[in-house]
Order: sequence, then structure tokens, then C-alpha cells
Amino acid sequence: MVLHLSDSVIQKGDVPVDTAQNIWNLWWVQTALLSGANPYLTSMLFYPERINLFYQTLSLPNAILALPVSLLAGPVVAFNSIILLSFPLGGYWVYRLAYALTFDRFAALVAGFVFVCTPFHIQRIYGGAMETIASFWLPFYLIVLMRALVRRTFANMFWAALTLFITTLACHYYGLYAAVYTALHTILAALHAPRGMRRTTFLTGVSIGFLWVALLAPLLLWTGAFSVNELDDWYERQLFHSVTLIDLVSPNVMHPLWGEVTGRWLSQYHVFGVEIGAGMGLGVALLVSIALWRCSYLARPWALLALMMLLLTMGPQLRITETESAFPGPFLLLDMLPPLRNSSRPAFFLALMLIPVAMLVALGLTALRTLAVEYRKSSARCWRVALTILVFTENIVAPWPLMHLTSAPENSALNADPVPGAVLNLPPHLDDGVALLDQICHGRPIMGGYLARTPFYPLAAFPSATRNLWLAAEPIPDIMLMDPAAELASLGTRFVVLDLPRLTRVEQQRLREQLFVPGINRFSISETREIYEVDPQAARPLVILGAGWHAVEREGERRWRWMGDRAEMLLVTREQTTIVLSWRVTAYGVPRLLRLWLDNQYLTEITVPAAPYERTVLLQLPLRPGRTTLRLESVAERLSDDRRLLSLSFSELRIKALPLAASPMEATSLNIPQTRPPINASPCR
Repeated sequence: MVLHLSDSVIQKGDVPVDTAQNIWNLWWVQTALLSGANPYLTSMLFYPERINLFYQTLSLPNAILALPVSLLAGPVVAFNSIILLSFPLGGYWVYRLAYALTFDRFAALVAGFVFVCTPFHIQRIYGGAMETIASFWLPFYLIVLMRALVRRTFANMFWAALTLFITTLACHYYGLYAAVYTALHTILAALHAPRGMRRTTFLTGVSIGFLWVALLAPLLLWTGAFSVNELDDWYERQLFHSVTLIDLVSPNVMHPLWGEVTGRWLSQYHVFGVEIGAGMGLGVALLVSIALWRCSYLARPWALLALMMLLLTMGPQLRITETESAFPGPFLLLDMLPPLRNSSRPAFFLALMLIPVAMLVALGLTALRTLAVEYRKSSARCWRVALTILVFTENIVAPWPLMHLTSAPENSALNADPVPGAVLNLPPHLDDGVALLDQICHGRPIMGGYLARTPFYPLAAFPSATRNLWLAAEPIPDIMLMDPAAELASLGTRFVVLDLPRLTRVEQQRLREQLFVPGINRFSISETREIYEVDPQAARPLVILGAGWHAVEREGERRWRWMGDRAEMLLVTREQTTIVLSWRVTAYGVPRLLRLWLDNQYLTEITVPAAPYERTVLLQLPLRPGRTTLRLESVAERLSDDRRLLSLSFSELRIKALPLAASPMEATSLNIPQTRPPINASPCR
């Protein structure tokens, strides 16, 4: 890897996924900070939406740590530098902890090795998630925490809270789980403190927690991240991403000698266990046992912390294999808090469990040294050497596969085009980072992208020409006209890129039929890519149906849609203008009132006759550039046969712009993010 720092990354699979996402994170943080933008908010992904990256894997502290490298050598080198730094930094902080506990430099070095070279950390590197690779923030925080609990000053408490805050920004999982660890560590520290200091020690830990929350609150307010939607399948996610007992006894699945066999064996009992890396080997287990045997007073608190972390790694159920059990896990207590209920990877408590385990390893080696020196037992010295060799041997890994990163040469032409606008990749690459690497090179916003938590994207969720392109679906006639050229131009899309190897021949043909229309021209073609150029002059106001509509129905050439008690129309225009919106509407069963809001401004209410009568509605509305929401409300009635809520039926939905002279507003245009300059580094060269 050292020989390929500038052009390759460690990545499993055939396409870059988490590695590409984290390389994009480094590029975006650099771009945002240099331009004075908020790095937690971006319109460069899922354009034209504004995406909040706070609950994504941005890992801002790591991005800032790697910023000098990124400025000098590019984001790929910066990403690889974080991987390389994770070994000496993580090992050093654990060494500091172990040496303070044992005063044995050799034992402390082995403890540092256990933290950074056992399978958990190695598997994180293999997966490519920078936020979990950089686990060195955890032992650093523990050093600061222990200092604050011993030297109980406000300055020490503040530094502990600040370190926990930085750890949380570096990795939300590690930060939340470190807060849980803080509570358990504080309770143990208070119980082991002299009787007169127990209350003070406990209150010190509580103060650190309050200061941590106080530091987080302004950032949550600044980024608008206070409200977060609860995952519907949070229990299933936690159960899948939990550790089982079989994982703990599994040998290293990445070992060059027995790794392949071990992986096949473990996958029979727990598929996720192959990826998590919970097993630490026989050598670590023996040294932990020796520590409990010979240094029980010092070892007990660390063993208790390790046990509590282990129980939490097992998630909502305590299981032997992936088969569900009837024994609930203590993680269910954490699920009572909404932020922790959404934390779907209990197995990441392993990163915290490794710290007390490393301390026990150091105590075990120190106990063997004591036997060798004080009791002159030469066998103890031999055991000390043999067990150290065993620990090192068990954690050897096979050579990692390197993936060479490169971007399509056509991206330079997209960057050079003077007309601003977004890129629509088809397919949209929601499960890999190819489009993210391309964006680093063409510098344009993209209508999609890969994020760990895919955001809601109205253009792909509701009936629209963009949705048909996203899904490579056959267009279905609806109550409104769908014009791909007009829609893409109005949204600010400049290019559509077909990734031919990722599309079937049928999908390619469907997309070509939708793109071969006036206003869209072929820009370039190669064996792997077709690129189409959208003419901004093709833009015209358009309407997209939002939430609240039932499926389109038809009878002959007539088509209609029912709404429930509330529905939305998304009105899109590239230029500020005044439009006339019209539709035909009839009520279900009895006449009903239709109330209209434009964004949050009440417009009017209309009486709609019941079928078979209908009414034509005409609205003249001023629209600003971009998207405006027209909200419709009526009293709905539930059908007994199919349980749908029905109120009003709409058909012949049309929109047109008034002539420019009839528009009283000053003309303004859509605010499209500027095209960023390409970088002179991988993956752009």
C-alpha cells in the first residue's frame, strides 16, 4: 500500500464503495472549508435537494486532520494517510494507558499491538469506512477521561468533554458508545475511590456528560440535525449487526494460512461474524486469564468493563449463533433512548471492549515478568515470549487487495463545459461510489450519489420523467404531461450519463427512447458510456405530483388520480415567472371543499361538486426559481372494499407560463451550484 498511496486503496469487491465515499468526504470538506461553506450541508449530492451530512459518515475531525495532506497530494493520499496513522496513533495511546497501569514497556507495546492489529481494526480497514478505521480517538479520550476523574478540575472535565465531542464528530457510533462507556467507567471509578471521594468522582463523570451535550447542542442547531427520523427496522438492523458467542472463539478469518477455511466455517453459523472481526485469538485469551489469576485486584475492574462492553456488542439478544434466542441483551436498555435506538451496529462496542482487553493483556505479561524476576521462574519468561509470539502470529493477515482508482476520461470534458448544471448518472449508483469519484473530477452536482443513509429524494419517489430515467422504466401516461427535456432543463440538469455496462440492453433502449427528444443532444459516446447534453433553453414550468396521491386510473383515453385528505403538487421552474395551473376535479360521493396552500401561505378554498359533475380550476401563481409546493386538503372518506381514503379526483393537470410581459416580477434564475475545478491528483489522473 505504501507504494501506491496516490492511486490505490484497500477495498473488497469489484467497485469502490465506502472507500470512495470517504475519499469524497475528504474532497468535500476541503472544498467547503476553502469556500466558507457549511461542510455539513451540501447540494452536490441528490441535487437539487440540500442534504444534511451530520448523520452521514462525514467524519469531520479526521477530514481536518488529513486536510494538509489532501491539499498537497489529493484526497486519495489523505485517505490512505488516515489508515496508516490509525496504527501508530491507536497503538501509542493504548501503550500510554497500559504503561501507566503496569510500568512495563514491553507489555504496553503488546497491548498497543492488540488494539490496532487484532481482527476488528483490520476488518474496518478492509471495509473502507474511515470513521471506524480511525479508532485512535477512543483510547485518547479514555486517557483524558481518567485524568479528569482523578484530577477533578473544571479544565480537565472540559477537555474530557471536548475530546468526547470530537470523537462523536469523528464517528457517531464511537461517540455515542463512548458516552455509554463513560457512565460505566465513572460508576466503577466512584466505587473504587476512597469513601469520601466517591460522590465527587461520580459528579465529575456526570459533569463531563452534561458538557458533552452542551457542546453538541449548538452544532445540532447549526446543521438542523435536531430532528431525526426513527428507523422502522431498527431492531432487525441491530440484531443483524451484533456479535454472537461463536464469533468470539473464531480464529482470524484474514490469516494467510487458515483464514479461508475459518471464514467458510464461521459463515455457516453467523454470516456477519466474518465481517466484524470479534475473535482475538488464543494468545489474548491466555494472557487475560493469567491477568485475572495473578493480578486479580488490578484486573477485575478492567475485566468488568470488558464484560459489559461484550454484552453490549451482542445487541438486543444474547445469542450463540445467528439463531434467535429468548435471552434479551442489555442493549435493549439503550434502545429506550431514540439516538441509541437508531444506532444499528452494536458490534462497534468491540472498539471500546478492546481497550480493557488490551489492559488485561498487559497485566498478564507483567504478571509473567514478575514471576520470572521475583520468583526466578525461567518458565515464566518462556511463557511470556511464547504467548507474545502467539499473539503476533495469530494476527498476521493475508496481503490486502489494492484497487486502482481512476475516473472516466470524459469527466474532464464535463468539467470544461461553460454551462453550469448537474449530472444525472444512470443507473444512479446508490450502492457504490463510482459517481462520487467522477464528481471529484467533473466538479458538478449529481442527481444521486452514495451515502450510508440514503436520503429521501422526491424526484425519484414521485411520478416524474426523472423517476422514469432513474428506474429505466417505460413511461406511463398520467394526468400531467412528462417531458424529459423540459423537466431536466428546469431542474438545472446539464448532462445525463449512461453507464452502459451497468444497464441491460432493454434498459439502454428505454433510456435512449426517452432521451432522443428535442432539447437533449448526444454529447459523446464510447464503449462504456453515452453522455447526453440538456439544452437549458428547453426549460419550461412543470408540475410533479408529490405525496398523497393514489395510483393513476384510466378508462379509454381518460386518466385520473384520487387524493386522500392531503396531497402535494411540486411546481418547478428554472426562471422566476408567473404560471397558470389548471385541472379538472370531481368529489367522491358528496360535494367537498378543496383548500389550497402555496408553501405555507393559504391561498383559497374551492367547492368541488360530486360525480358525475366536475369543475375546472384555474390558478395564476407567481413562482420563484426552483421548487414550490402547492398543498391540497379536503375531507376524505374511507372505502369499505379497498380501504383507500378518497376525497377528490383530478384529471387533465396542465401548467403554462404567462408571457414575459405579463409577469410583474423581476426575472431571476435558478441557483445552480458552481462547477468545481478538478484536482490534479488521483482519481482524476
